[in-house]
Amino acid sequence: MSQEHLSLLASIIAEKGITHAVVSPGSRNAPAIIAFSRSGRLKLISISDERSAGFYALGMAQQLGHTVALLCTSGSAALNYAPAVAEAYYQKVPLLVITADRPAEWIDQGDGQTIRQQEVYANFIRKSFQLPHHIDNLSNYWHFSRMVNEAVDRTRFPAPGPVHLNLPLAEPLYDLQLNPEPGDIRINNLIEVEHRIPESALQGLVAQWNKAGSKLILAGQLPPGHGLEHWLCKLAEDPSVAVFTETTSNLHSQGCIRCIDRTIEGITDEQLPGYTPDILLTFGGAVVSKKVKALFRKMKPAQHWHINPDPDDFHLDTYQSLTLTIPSEAAVFIRQLAAVVTPAQSDFRARWQLLSERHLIKHGDFLANASFSDLTVFEALFRQIPDDTHLHLGNSTPIRYAQLFDEASRYTTWSNRGTSGIDGCVSTAAGAAAIGKHPVTVITGDIGFLYDSNALWNNHLPPSLRIILINNGGGNIFRVIPGPDRYEELEPYIETSHRFNAEGIAKNFGVNYYPATDQASLLKLLPAFYGPQNNNQPALLEIFTPAVTSAETLRNYFKFIGS
Repeated sequence: MSQEHLSLLASIIAEKGITHAVVSPGSRNAPAIIAFSRSGRLKLISISDERSAGFYALGMAQQLGHTVALLCTSGSAALNYAPAVAEAYYQKVPLLVITADRPAEWIDQGDGQTIRQQEVYANFIRKSFQLPHHIDNLSNYWHFSRMVNEAVDRTRFPAPGPVHLNLPLAEPLYDLQLNPEPGDIRINNLIEVEHRIPESALQGLVAQWNKAGSKLILAGQLPPGHGLEHWLCKLAEDPSVAVFTETTSNLHSQGCIRCIDRTIEGITDEQLPGYTPDILLTFGGAVVSKKVKALFRKMKPAQHWHINPDPDDFHLDTYQSLTLTIPSEAAVFIRQLAAVVTPAQSDFRARWQLLSERHLIKHGDFLANASFSDLTVFEALFRQIPDDTHLHLGNSTPIRYAQLFDEASRYTTWSNRGTSGIDGCVSTAAGAAAIGKHPVTVITGDIGFLYDSNALWNNHLPPSLRIILINNGGGNIFRVIPGPDRYEELEPYIETSHRFNAEGIAKNFGVNYYPATDQASLLKLLPAFYGPQNNNQPALLEIFTPAVTSAETLRNYFKFIGS
């Protein structure tokens, strides 16, 4: 059967601004791959492992700031996209996920490589579309075009995220009659709008803001270039305003409290009222700090305003105190607010800054005497990683350690905190490195790296990619968080203790390998690791750290800070 509609699909998505498609080899999707290639308007990147391919596309979309297409064959291939699709949904990254399929009449009929693919991502997708398996009249042509137009638009509006196109293809698959430029392409476009708060509503909010003697602003995960820096700094000049920014918020203004976990450690119930704001204002994506979530839930501020333009998040109540949702982009509302509010007489900001400065001194005192561990490794890394690097932080421990160091604010930072899984952090960084203008360093733990080692099975790894693997012989996060370390099942079942290293994996994929076993060898290797590589390949630095000592050091660190 003719597959002319595949040319139409390629032309519409290209006309609507998609420039890159990550494809994985397969038979059922081969006609679509051929159509995409022959359109001449899409840059195709082939990655065999669909799970890695999904995260690679995620990293590309983060850097491009617009939709990237994914294309796989039928069956379990579609399921392998699921972790990246879920991450894109919760991190609000635009992906157009295209899964080849058999026609509906062959589902559940014992045919090979066939599963129920309609709505397969139902719980973490912006919208799903079931395309017709062929076009044989003008009505079908219109219907097909309309669905593809809507699918691309829904990856961006009303909030970015993944959208699924399930693409049934009838046999014979290779009876291709492709027209690279279909004659009548119907394009439906959307105009971007800026949601501003009406003046009447803004006046009421400003009156409440000016009346409050203490306000605390918390920024969650944000991409760079968010346009917030200037106006947030203006708000932060108010003595009644304290601003908390996480590493992943990419907000590095002076006067902001950047190391939240370090700052809030040791606040007692008796001290809590002095640090509780009248108004808590939040915006951005996921917040890493479990400590600050627990603290704010205990504080229960009288008012909690949350800025979010996504209807799915209008009732997001992380701190169990939500009183107002502001359906706007954060930069738009912050600009409106900062332009008209009046500073209040208060020592609220000074109280928080004094606490932050006191704990910074303790931070330095502790590290001056700390033995070699994960903590001292991160101290060295954040002092030595080049300033122009984009930093990708893996889950679970790397992102948490980064929250303790002011030096981490020197970098543009990314992390898969939508679902906070360990899968795909290296693949995401690889996609970002392939498309971005800056060198990329990903810091990952050993379990996350081994889980995602197929990220290196990739012909598109740029020489600027640097992978730092901290190998403490298992999932050390389970020695850090309270609870698991009290049970004998920790090592065999929870921590996944192992004796593997990455040397063979690096060699197999042609990646340059650097092993460090102590602080001295780490400091000695870093210049060569970040220098030009002889074979123009990426480089992997594996740092071996002691698991038990690292966990004990971090626990002692927080005890010392909070004492």
